[in-house]
Amino acid sequence: MANKRKEERIIERNNVSILPTHARKPTGINAYTHDISLGGARIYTKELFDVGSLIKIQIELVGTKELITLDGLVKWLTVQEGGDWFELGVEFRHKISNSILCLIKHIYQQEGKIPATVA
Repeated sequence: MANKRKEERIIERNNVSILPTHARKPTGINAYTHDISLGGARIYTKELFDVGSLIKIQIELVGTKELITLDGLVKWLTVQEGGDWFELGVEFRHKISNSILCLIKHIYQQEGKIPATVA
């Protein structure tokens, strides 16, 4: 199967908080990434989100400890064995330029190849 991803991804567990978008949950939902790229992330959570849901996520980047907030669209969903965890494919909807810059630096510094215009 060919890789459909447009962006380079890194396998990395980052702490995630899926922030409330309405009154259903008063606090964020704890989750974590399995992998992340400039375009999106694979996120594990105990809360079910429908495909097509718009979510706001806060990610603590493990390498830099920077906290970024991004909007995302749930593109796919799988239920993990036992039904206690859900795996979400989330596509980022970039709106916040500082968060994008932090994410670019974080991903490309992993291999020591930060583009000169970003560093």
